Amino acid sequence: MLIYLQHHVKHVLYFDVGMPPEALQMIQEQAEWSTPSQLAAKIQSQYPQVTTKQIHSAWRGLSQEFWRHDDEQLPSTKKLLAEYGDQVDVFEPVDVPEGVEILAWGMKRIADPLRGKIVEIGIDATYNTNSKHLELYSIMGEFDNAGFPLSYCLLSTATAIDQGKRTKALAGWAQCVRDKYGLNPVFIHTDKDMAEIGCSKMVWDAKINLCWWHLRRAVRVRLAKGKLSTSPYNVDRAMKEFGFIDANFIPPGTQIDIEDCEGGSPDDIVLPLVNAETSSSSTNPPTMSLPNPPANQPPAIHPPILGQPLGDALNALRIKFSLPSIVSAVGRVIQGAGFKLHIAPKQLLPDIEEEEPKPMEDEGSISKEDDDSDGPSRRTFCPVVYHEPIINMMERHYCAHPSILGYGPPDAVGIKKWAVRQSYNFCHKNKLPEVWAYLWENWYRKGWWELWARCAHKLIPVLKTTMILESHWRRIKHDFLHHFHMPRFTKLAPTYYQKLDQRLTETACYRELSSWRKGFKKIWRKLEKTPITMPVNDAYRANTEKWTCTCPFFVTSRFLLCKHLIQSMHRVPPVFFLEIQRYREPPFWRHKSLKPLDGADADTALIPMEGGGEDDEDENGAQYDEEDEEDEDDLTYELGHTGKTFEEAMAAEINLISEFASGLKHQVQFRDQRMLNTLQREGAAFFRLAKACMEKEKRMNSTRGAPVSTWEKSTGSAMFYRTRPTNVDQGT
Repeated sequence: MLIYLQHHVKHVLYFDVGMPPEALQMIQEQAEWSTPSQLAAKIQSQYPQVTTKQIHSAWRGLSQEFWRHDDEQLPSTKKLLAEYGDQVDVFEPVDVPEGVEILAWGMKRIADPLRGKIVEIGIDATYNTNSKHLELYSIMGEFDNAGFPLSYCLLSTATAIDQGKRTKALAGWAQCVRDKYGLNPVFIHTDKDMAEIGCSKMVWDAKINLCWWHLRRAVRVRLAKGKLSTSPYNVDRAMKEFGFIDANFIPPGTQIDIEDCEGGSPDDIVLPLVNAETSSSSTNPPTMSLPNPPANQPPAIHPPILGQPLGDALNALRIKFSLPSIVSAVGRVIQGAGFKLHIAPKQLLPDIEEEEPKPMEDEGSISKEDDDSDGPSRRTFCPVVYHEPIINMMERHYCAHPSILGYGPPDAVGIKKWAVRQSYNFCHKNKLPEVWAYLWENWYRKGWWELWARCAHKLIPVLKTTMILESHWRRIKHDFLHHFHMPRFTKLAPTYYQKLDQRLTETACYRELSSWRKGFKKIWRKLEKTPITMPVNDAYRANTEKWTCTCPFFVTSRFLLCKHLIQSMHRVPPVFFLEIQRYREPPFWRHKSLKPLDGADADTALIPMEGGGEDDEDENGAQYDEEDEEDEDDLTYELGHTGKTFEEAMAAEINLISEFASGLKHQVQFRDQRMLNTLQREGAAFFRLAKACMEKEKRMNSTRGAPVSTWEKSTGSAMFYRTRPTNVDQGT
């Protein structure tokens, strides 16, 4: 038998899928500054068979020659830094604990030009920047309200066993930076990291400022937690410092949580004895409060404290249970120890009377969501309704300073007493003993208050947060690490070299100014047009000579600005926003263009702008334009930025009002109460202005009664309204 084979389908031709040498040459030439995604589009346009994965693998291998000098990370980094001796200084920290891995270097081309010019620095760490999980620390200096990296430190303490190992290692690094570049700041900004705070205290005699953003987040997170166990509260220490604190206002029967301390457990915690006979009103023993047990399930109970009788332990724990629950729980404890329980309930606990669980009243706050339930109320650490008031209160305490006279007491001691009294009264009034214990032990007691309150130093720092460092980390991780898996400082440093040269070199034009100036200009222009409610609150005094104001907005504002000050000055020219500099003592803003209005004294009278007023507190929620405004001349500004003449703008408004009034007359026939309610609600401000103007005109044309005062409250919004003569037809 013969078999004939015939191919009906031709084989697909094989071709080489390897990387062409020409493509490898293109990758090698651009491996240092181009990313794989950038190379892929160019290479695949000429060699379509090459995949993106091939390009990335080739780029990764070829780029290693630029950064890999050793198999170990720290030795490789040290050898790489040695090649750039003209740009960096590699440090050798002393007194570093055994087992600590550290590599520190300074940015010579940045630190040397800024020698003697740095007043504020920031210290912070970031993680997940390398495969060995080394902590990357940085010291950045503030210059012209912008951050410049002065030094870096790679650190690992995983194999060290010394106490305070991280603090000692960071102190050795900071000492090198101080000695090498003569760095002696007045303010040091950091978060709650106790190692960073400790090393700053060891190396510098400076005011430590906790970042307000981190402080606010820490307090908000703690207030949101429902657990009642709180920081160990030493009421004796609180009463010794402030006599108005009540010894009986302590967390009732709440378990102490040593870990509930910001920045780690403090060293001065002394736990009271766990014994009902030795406990006093001035200490809160570490008792616990458990929720009601589920149905048909006895509550869990901790074993008795070693060396203490079972009855004393139960008394010290202050637990109220029903008798069957107690017997069942004690029985489980005894049986767990290998014994059998054959004792009647009355024989076991003859002194305990059977009692049903009762809701705890007047022992703390009640959660809002539990108020509407049918079951018993449950205490919470802090109800949601009190979160924002506490945060806002702490911000006022954070920003208060003796330089801003009239807002708070005139000295630092008085400000602290004022702040503590406000916090204590708030917690006492709302029955929040756990919150008061947390606030006092973590923020207001001696040693912690000085870390975050601005009043602890005679100057007010320019920075309020560590955002210059957070922005720096974001730049490293998002702009460089995202594209280059092994980013080198040679890619990042030139950006800061250029930015620093532009600020230190006098040029004929303004280029690449700090980003804060754009935000400063937006806020200034916004406050120029924000109406001032008349009459002005007697407590608000704008001092144009010292550039301070006692209104709430000024003290908490980022740039120390408010509408009262800005509207007391002549309009500034565009060059003002390019040249203005911020100072740390009054007057905080100084420029030749800042001139008070004619006749204004140091404590100037406030002149409202046209357009009616809202409450002063509305400034806090003001949203500024997304895009920066262009510089306009004074005439355009006075006409409201519309480009119309005064007559055209006024005629347009009058026509709109006339047409709307005609439309309202048409609505009367429908008798729709909803339309009337909407009109009264949405047009309330306009109606107030109309009534004020008509009242002013009526009184001005009347021969009876006292003349209208310019600053009279009833006609304050009608200040610029000129009354019509009496012979004019009032109906037209």
